[in-house]
Order: sequence, then structure tokens, then C-alpha cells
Amino acid sequence: MTAKERRKFGRKVLRHLLDFRLNRSCLYQQEKLARLQNRRRKAFMRRLESSPFYRPYLKGSWEDIPVINKHVFMDQFDAINTCSIKKEEAMEIALESERSRDFSPELHGVAVGLSSGTSGHRGLFLASLDERAKWVAAVLDRAIGIQFRKRKIAFFLRANNNLYESAKSRLLQFDFFDTTIDFDEHILRLSTLQPDIVIGQPSVLIEIAKEVEKGRLEMAPEQIISVAEVLTPEDASYLSGVFKKRIEQVYQCTEGFLAHTCEEGALHFNEDFLIIERKYVDEARRRYHPIITDLFRTTQPVVRYELNDIIQEGPPCSCGRVTTRIKQIEGRADDVFRFTRPNGSEGVIFPDTIRRAVINSTHAIQEYTVRQTAPALVQFSIHSLSGEAGLQVKSALGALFQEAGWQDVTIVQESPSPIKKGEKRRRIKNESI
Repeated sequence: MTAKERRKFGRKVLRHLLDFRLNRSCLYQQEKLARLQNRRRKAFMRRLESSPFYRPYLKGSWEDIPVINKHVFMDQFDAINTCSIKKEEAMEIALESERSRDFSPELHGVAVGLSSGTSGHRGLFLASLDERAKWVAAVLDRAIGIQFRKRKIAFFLRANNNLYESAKSRLLQFDFFDTTIDFDEHILRLSTLQPDIVIGQPSVLIEIAKEVEKGRLEMAPEQIISVAEVLTPEDASYLSGVFKKRIEQVYQCTEGFLAHTCEEGALHFNEDFLIIERKYVDEARRRYHPIITDLFRTTQPVVRYELNDIIQEGPPCSCGRVTTRIKQIEGRADDVFRFTRPNGSEGVIFPDTIRRAVINSTHAIQEYTVRQTAPALVQFSIHSLSGEAGLQVKSALGALFQEAGWQDVTIVQESPSPIKKGEKRRRIKNESI
């Protein structure tokens, strides 16, 4: 951006930030929140007229709009977006950015990004200048906060993007750390930078914490924000112990800025600009896939989009917000273990249940993975301080599976495999589907 363009962008951010602040009381009153959401939904529906995919559904009811997933979102890329951008053209720019590690190019003034593809399918996303300004305002309002002094942010991610670069300002120094390169280079940069805020996926934050414990890295950031991967309670506890502060979370994905940590440490959906519908996946109706509509995304509208994530419902929060509380982001639908009971019915075991069985089996575990690799085969690996840990984990998993009615399962310990640079960590995976 030129200096003039940056000043104009700064004014947009300030305007959206002011809007967030003026509507803050809506987060604490259900009726006011519903009115704000309804007003924004009406404006959003008018803008959907520019989407060839959604235009035919606008004369009907909300329920007439189809629920879609990532496959449909990408397959209908050309028809869904409102600025006539072709998928092939956008993909070419995104892939070239990946190859060159230069993430600045835009397409017709629109930032183009490529998701990391945790679910096995990489996705393109588009963001206009105004959408980037709203994102920056939301992040400032909900995650980073505003201070009238310069702060340095170390942001660890597989790929940078104009969306993230938009957060730069005279008060925020944004430093991108590429997770695909050697970690030792990051330690040297962090020592020199001494960031006030560190943002990264839990697996990266843990590596940083280990370097701090070893004495190879000295730094005391004011804020640690976990993104991109599931932050388990035990990882949060470890990181909090090393850095002597609560670990905050931002639930951010290709589909938008979904949730943030409140002052009580609980995750809340951003329902002042998101509509959250639920597709329950368990009989107790405690776990669901969120079906999201982002009322701020109009370049590439996100409408009734079913995420693959499994969300555990949380109770009302003591912070006073009426927005939906997330107890835990448990994993993805394809992390659920599935088996056939002796009577022929299908049984399921959710990732959090497997996680708790592993970590409660022994205190000697430092790292682990559990994979269902065939209909009746589960393989696990561990890093442990104890030679008995493998037997303890195998016993705990066996007891869990037997209790669930999985009678014919074989459990095998395997050697640990390192996480490839730039990949997200998934401790529990179903690879048999």
C-alpha cells in the first residue's frame, strides 16, 4: 500500500472499530443482539443479489438456502463470489504465492489466500479491502486490544496473506514467521525481536516454550494467542505454566473470524456478525457441527456453511455475554473413530474421549498420536519418559473401546513420526474412511 492508501485503510479500520464499540452492549443482551443480527442479515441479503449462486434463493425463506460444505464452496467458486473472479485465475495466484513465499499479489484489488487443507482439501478465500478492514477491527476489538504504544507481534503460520499483513500499523509491528522453515532460525529472530504478542498454533507455541525452559530463548511476551489447531486443556496448562499467563484463543479459519476468548478465558462465537446454526452429532445434543453465515463476507459469501469441526456446547459464561460459549473445539468429523458392534450397529468414539483416555493413563507422556487405520485397527505412538507408558496407554485404550462395545479391535504401538514443517498437528485421526 502507498502512504495514501494506508491512511485510507486506517480510516476504514477506525470506522469499523467504532461500530464494534458502539454495538458492544448487544453482546450482553439477547434482544439487542437479535435486533442487530437481523438488521445486518437484511443488508447482507441485499448484497447477495450479486452472487449468481445465491440469487435464485433470495425470494424464498432462509431455510430455502442450501446448507453447503467445503466441496460445494470450492466447486461453485465462480458462481458464489460476487466479483466475477475465476477459480483458475485465483488458484494460479495463490499457488505462485506459495512457491515464491511472496504473499502480496492481489486480483482486482482482492486478496487471495489458500487454506492449509487440514481436512484434506485446500480452499481458496477472497477478501476485499473493506473486509480486511473489518477483520483488523474485529481482531483489535476482540483479541489484541488497543494500546497507544507500539507493540511487536510474532505471527507463526504456514502462509502469510494480505489479510494478515493488513494488521500492520504505526502501533503494531507485524512479523511473519514461516513455519515451513527451520525452527532454529525462529529462535534467533524471537531473541532479537522480543515480541509483545506471540500468535501461533499450539504445536509451535509448545516448541517455543520448550526453548524457554531450556534457557535457549529468553522472552516475556504480554500475550500468547493460540490459533489454527485444537488447544487441549493439558497444552494450555503447560503453556500457561511456562509463560506465566493465561493462553488466549482465536477460532479463525478460511471461513472467517469465528470466535475469541473473553476476559474469563472462555471462547465465544462472534454472533454480532455471525449466524450459528447447529447440526448435532450425538444423541445427548452436546456436540455439533456449526453451520455458519458470516454477515460481513460479501466478496466470497459464506452462507449456511457447515464446518467439519466438532464443537462442544458450553454453559453460560460468567463474563455476562449472551453469545454462544464454546466449551471445546474437539476436532473434526473425520477424527471420530467408527466401528461396528456385534449386533451390526455403528458405534462412534469422539476425539476428546480418546484424548482423555490417553492423558489419564500415565503422567509420563510428552506427546502422542492415535490413528484408526482400518475398520478394526488402531495404531498409537508416544514420546514418553517411562518405558511402561506404552503398555499403560494400550491398556487404557483397550478398556475404552471395550466399554464402547468395540470387541474386535487390534491396538498396535508404532514409532513416532515427526510433524512435517508447516503442517497442522492432529493427534487423533481416523484414516480408515
